[in-house]
Amino acid sequence: MPLVNSLKNFQPGDKPTAAELNAPYDELATNSAIIDGDNAASGWATHRHFQGATTFVPLANACKEYENPTTTETFYNSIIYTTITQGGNPAEITLNYTPDVNELVRFHASGMVGEHVIAKDYDYVGANQGKPNYYAFRLLLTTSAGAVNLGEWGYSFTTKRNGALTSVLTPNTASAINWQPFAFSTVYHQATAGVTLQKVELQCRVFDAANQLSIERHQLYAIRAKR
Repeated sequence: MPLVNSLKNFQPGDKPTAAELNAPYDELATNSAIIDGDNAASGWATHRHFQGATTFVPLANACKEYENPTTTETFYNSIIYTTITQGGNPAEITLNYTPDVNELVRFHASGMVGEHVIAKDYDYVGANQGKPNYYAFRLLLTTSAGAVNLGEWGYSFTTKRNGALTSVLTPNTASAINWQPFAFSTVYHQATAGVTLQKVELQCRVFDAANQLSIERHQLYAIRAKR
């Protein structure tokens, strides 16, 4: 553990040299570059350092979370984004606070898909080319100024790739990609004063309603950095 130990007690009548006076500062400059975990006593940080007792106002960083540890599969075949909901519990976090201008908030989601029901793993020609074989997630932030799409992340139902995606003669010949984890994160930048962040939702969609996306456990986090 780096320590500054060159402090000297001067007595009346002593004539300290410049080197003696500067020694603690020289040693501090050296040791500050090698500070390690030993400099922090065990238990120095508590839950109160990271979040206010009753409100989403951090003393350091604050984390809000939604977690659903279910192993029960819930199926989705909506071609528009819909909030993931299992057992009547929507995957969303209520925020209800107004960030400072230029404040950053990190959002992270992850989970596990189950055993999909795949009716179409082939493709079409034209505008739909590449889409029936895919499903996607997004994070939707609702604010007092409107909804914000924080990002979209796509995955494949099967191992079919490239030219095989345009074949309608040999459908359903690829291996399904089941029991696959998903994870993604993004950062929201508050650029305008007076905008309240209301909630964030984890949503999903497919590109062909004949396919059903299976989702098991999933979780969503919002991390607000200290201002």
